Amino acid sequence: MKKLQPDWFTHNWLDAEYQKYVLLAYLQAVQQNFMADKLCPDLPDLRNHYEAGVRFSRGKGTLNAAFPKRATGITGPPPRIEYKSEVTDDEFMAEIDATLNFALPRLQSTLTEGQQRWADIVATLTLAPIGLMPLRPEEGYLLLHATNQPETHVYYFSVTLYSQQEPGGRLVQFRFVEAIRKSLATTFESIKLDLIRRHRHLPNPATFMLESKRTYPIQETLLPIARQLLASQVGRA
Repeated sequence: MKKLQPDWFTHNWLDAEYQKYVLLAYLQAVQQNFMADKLCPDLPDLRNHYEAGVRFSRGKGTLNAAFPKRATGITGPPPRIEYKSEVTDDEFMAEIDATLNFALPRLQSTLTEGQQRWADIVATLTLAPIGLMPLRPEEGYLLLHATNQPETHVYYFSVTLYSQQEPGGRLVQFRFVEAIRKSLATTFESIKLDLIRRHRHLPNPATFMLESKRTYPIQETLLPIARQLLASQVGRA
């Protein structure tokens, strides 16, 4: 799917109808992903596009900073080059207004839909510790288990220092370890003990299980949600 540029609504500004077509094609592709429970990276992208549009709408004076400028003279001392935006006419501003007035409610509606799907999926998931938690739970394993699937996916995780840009305030990184086929003799506790035995650099890892009753896309949905849940869990610890 073709992504929208961060400043998409200032491209081809003489053709607002074309910009509307670009936006509708993008939103249609995003909604198709949402219907397939694929929430990322579309959901954060949508949020960024909506917030950028709102910022530009609230501070139109800052629009000129996004466009080409030409030198108009030198003043001083000290010497200082004066610049003037090459795009300042009312026609341009009217086209931008028309594009954003069309785009913002549609971006907001699709963003709300994605946020609701995120919340609905989170409500069906269970994040639970496996065994005793260490004093420092910032490093360990995450077991992804869907009750209707025979395999459990194991990921190594590490939680970094505070990050304002991340959900939950902490950056959580994952690395796939392996997929383990579940059986009556294979419990989550035994999986943890086997991981400790084979990976001795983590003698007492924090280990969590994220269980779902349905099968969701791992990369696009489960891992992004797991990042938020683990960051919150580790933060409370």
